[in-house]
Amino acid sequence: MRPHRCLRLSLILLAFSAKPLLAQEVRIGSPDGRNTIVLSAGDNRGPVQISVIRDEAELIAPSPCGPRLVGSGVLGKRVERFESKTWRIDSDFTLPWGKTNMVRNRAAAALVDLSWPGTPDWQIELYASDEGVAWRHHLKSPAKIADEGSGFRVNGGPLALYGELASSTTSHEMLYRYAPLAEIPDGVLLEMPLLLTWPDGPAAAITEARVRGFPGMCLQGTGTPGTLRCRLSPLPDQPGVCAVGDALISPWRVVMVADRAGELLESNLLTCLNDPPEGSFAWVKPGKTTMHWWNGEFEQDFKLPPDSTESLDRHRRYIDFCAANNIAYHMVSGDGRSWYRQSSTNYGKPSPDADVTAARPEIRLPEILAYAKEKGVGIRLWVHWRPLSEQLEEAFALYESWGVRGLMVDFLDRDDQAMNEFTERMLSSAARHKLHIQVHGSPKPSGEERTFPNLLNREGVLNLEHLKWSDHCTPDHDVNVAYARALAGLVDYHLGGFHAVPPGEFEPHSLEPDVLGSRCHQLALYVLYENPMPMVADTPERYAGEAGFDFLTACPTTWDETRFVAGEPGEYLVLARRRGDAWYLGGITNHQGRAVPLPLDFLPARGAEARLWLDASLDGGRPNTLKEQRVRLGPTNVPTIQFAPGGGFVGVLRPNPDDR
Repeated sequence: MRPHRCLRLSLILLAFSAKPLLAQEVRIGSPDGRNTIVLSAGDNRGPVQISVIRDEAELIAPSPCGPRLVGSGVLGKRVERFESKTWRIDSDFTLPWGKTNMVRNRAAAALVDLSWPGTPDWQIELYASDEGVAWRHHLKSPAKIADEGSGFRVNGGPLALYGELASSTTSHEMLYRYAPLAEIPDGVLLEMPLLLTWPDGPAAAITEARVRGFPGMCLQGTGTPGTLRCRLSPLPDQPGVCAVGDALISPWRVVMVADRAGELLESNLLTCLNDPPEGSFAWVKPGKTTMHWWNGEFEQDFKLPPDSTESLDRHRRYIDFCAANNIAYHMVSGDGRSWYRQSSTNYGKPSPDADVTAARPEIRLPEILAYAKEKGVGIRLWVHWRPLSEQLEEAFALYESWGVRGLMVDFLDRDDQAMNEFTERMLSSAARHKLHIQVHGSPKPSGEERTFPNLLNREGVLNLEHLKWSDHCTPDHDVNVAYARALAGLVDYHLGGFHAVPPGEFEPHSLEPDVLGSRCHQLALYVLYENPMPMVADTPERYAGEAGFDFLTACPTTWDETRFVAGEPGEYLVLARRRGDAWYLGGITNHQGRAVPLPLDFLPARGAEARLWLDASLDGGRPNTLKEQRVRLGPTNVPTIQFAPGGGFVGVLRPNPDDR
């Protein structure tokens, strides 16, 4: 019997080694026996290395594992103590919102005590579940970290789906490339999650979880095929330093694993690796929201006479639209200038006199709030993070007294330790004042919405706002996002554009932008991307009487179960998500039309009544046209969906009332 199976089959096991041994290792396996993580100390008491095994195949060869300390080098080059304890985890918990309602956390775990003369006390924690493996560092005494000394030596020559970062100071908005991992050049910074696919399976994604009190991490090409190094975001005011603390716990370094890439979208691994919330968040209400900045209707209103009611009347029209169409929130960002007082005329560059507690009188915010309250619609405000950080508690107390329900906090554009600590302070303060938060200019999610359920969205992705000034947000990009950035969780994508044009006719413009990809493609994004507060970003007039808007208004924003149905990275994706007894299907393709069989083996034997919204123009020439179809589907009949180039489909499957 292999050593890791002995650990997995034992009762809770505490194993301590009093004396160091040569070739020391700790090996733990997932409950299903397929995933194994190995921590080894080498043949001469070092270096410390991590390897990852799936079905007895080594995906990640022994790779360096340790932080790089200021003035001391990388921990783990030499090991004087190697003491471990192992245990099992088996717990269930519910989520207030997410891709699933109930999460089962089943895993093997270990904690290994290590030391190196003259360095801080050091532990490495290991975790192995059916959905992947993870490890993190515990530094138990004061330390300054210069960077991450860890890396990944990937076996088997996989393909990689990745985006390149220009620097650690970024909005994390980029295009993706799907190419051999070996082709990544030396020095290129890579966003996570980074998807890896092997020709005969499996698929894996490298990312991180529970980024709290620590800088975010990215990957970097080394010039050696298949080898990546880890890099931390540096502190902006301390050259050569990434993290400082009396005691530091790193984020989990995570390798998600599945047989197929699309199955990674079912994973709750990042959620399981985060802390449960403190206190009740029953007040948090997911729901759709308007976003008038995207469609541009209000962006010239700063030119109106001070006594004009034109902008106020338009806000009232949007609020009426929300109340009539099951849209929970209306967003107020400004009128081409921020809604709050400042001398700067640029949303992204606040001036020193910015005051986020003082609304400009011409915005008529009290009247907007009063009308929204009358109609049962929540108001959300946009704010730049910097002036907010200077008035955080005062502003949030005031917003609560106004009846504001939440905020979009924008232009963070960093994930260093200081910014991540501010984000946590912001979320904690917002929770005290019953405010939800949507972060733009955001780093990737890391599952922290389990700890802070009032974190209802993160951007950190090139999205449909780019169509206001470029043609970068294409159907191909939408598919890539689903297999890369979306693996980390929340995806705020400026959804809801309802006027598509063929690629040859597209021109970017800020007022009422057009979108690329069919109407059904745009609708499917409400199902495919995890998003408890998706935007309905176009103008009310563009939705009036339009086919498919009934699906948009009825589509849930939070789910009880998620299933991968079909797809290939870079090509197409179909997911099914359940809410109650209804299954919602969504599928998109890249620029190629295709016919896709849909195995629906998750349906009960009696089947379900399906209502489908399908591309009507299969040559892509009329992307706003769709057709509806009603059909009975079940686990034994496999329907085939025809996608237009850049197309998609959505569907709702419900049990026949006679079968219940």
